[in-house]
Amino acid sequence: MSPYVSSPFSSLQQTVNHLQLLHTTYQLTMCGIFAYLNFLVEKDRKYILETLLNGLSRLEYRGYDSAGLAIDGDNENEVLIYKQVGKVAALRKEIQDQVNLDVSKSFLNHVSMAHTRWATHGQPSPINAHPQRSDTKNEFTVIHNGIVTNFKELLTILKNKGYTFESETDTEAIAKLAQYIFDSQKAQNNTLTFPDLIKSVC
Repeated sequence: MSPYVSSPFSSLQQTVNHLQLLHTTYQLTMCGIFAYLNFLVEKDRKYILETLLNGLSRLEYRGYDSAGLAIDGDNENEVLIYKQVGKVAALRKEIQDQVNLDVSKSFLNHVSMAHTRWATHGQPSPINAHPQRSDTKNEFTVIHNGIVTNFKELLTILKNKGYTFESETDTEAIAKLAQYIFDSQKAQNNTLTFPDLIKSVC
């Protein structure tokens, strides 16, 4: 498993070696991840979206069936997600068709991520494209390359805890698990840093 945040399950060198083997043995067809962050440098949403979409376009050679991205919304802690089946151009059009999206809004700080998906769990569809989310408020969003080998077990546990899944992907289990751990710790008045949360999820 290699979600957008690094996983302690494998070292960087093991990951590099594995990718080199895949590249030399097979035609490289895998998901692509691109992220953008600005900190204390004001950028408008149009610039941020163009950066993300251009980044995804440069990953098109990998092969994929759908694309998506997550950006900061207009309000604090709001995350906007856009996803589409097909080429990055289809995602670009989906975003351009959003009449209520203020592309002139500026951000002094902004975190965003984008993904091209090669389906392993679930057919290509907007709901199965990444980012996947923890809940309807998009509190945790995840993009991920690879396969979550124990996702069926996670799915069963999390469904028994009352979580509803909207996609057929294994990646959604990561977002829901993050939400579950975060909420559980919060209910016990425990402070959990983001790095600690990610370690708990992985």
